[in-house]
Amino acid sequence: MEMHVVTKVSLRKALGEVRDTLARLSDHLEDLIDLGDFWEIARRYAVTNSFDSILMLLGIILGGYFGGIEEPSVILKLILAGTLSIFFSGSLGTYISERAERELKVRELERAVLMTLDETFISEMERRKAILIALASGGIPSILVMTLSISFKICELGLIEIKLSYTLSILQALLLLFIMGFYLGSLSGGKRLSYALFTLGAGLLLLVMMIWLGV
Repeated sequence: MEMHVVTKVSLRKALGEVRDTLARLSDHLEDLIDLGDFWEIARRYAVTNSFDSILMLLGIILGGYFGGIEEPSVILKLILAGTLSIFFSGSLGTYISERAERELKVRELERAVLMTLDETFISEMERRKAILIALASGGIPSILVMTLSISFKICELGLIEIKLSYTLSILQALLLLFIMGFYLGSLSGGKRLSYALFTLGAGLLLLVMMIWLGV
């Protein structure tokens, strides 16, 4: 009889511990599954890298113009090389940092629920988030800067002159910077035009500095 009572107490205690563990897991699960942080982080990486990438490609195009490169195929190769560098740098760099952050988040959750979460849907979901954020970080900027090659491809087909290609591509880069600033302004709830003029000003400042330095 005494053994039966002890067994019931032990079982009750074990069930209580399981219930407490599940309660702690439930408290954290909603925040973990919520994709709000995913979209926010992916957007931040994509916008930041796009701004850097457009400025970098604008510098390459301006360098080709002031350097007197008149072969559109050469500029196309430079843009392609820059695009590949942007994709690998943005994707791999972001993946490494985000993977570390996601693993830290899983470890913190493990301490909260007092159980190992390796090889669970939670850890797998965090790994997939890191991959998707990395693809957004490298892929979106790559697509944007690749569009700067359109005018040079048209020139390569013999439809327009090389100087017009440079002009169109430079204007397109400045327009992308302006649109990006306008978008950031809408996200912040601030003055969209102020943000747009700021990002556009960065491109114009690059142009002025290259002229001033004799590039």
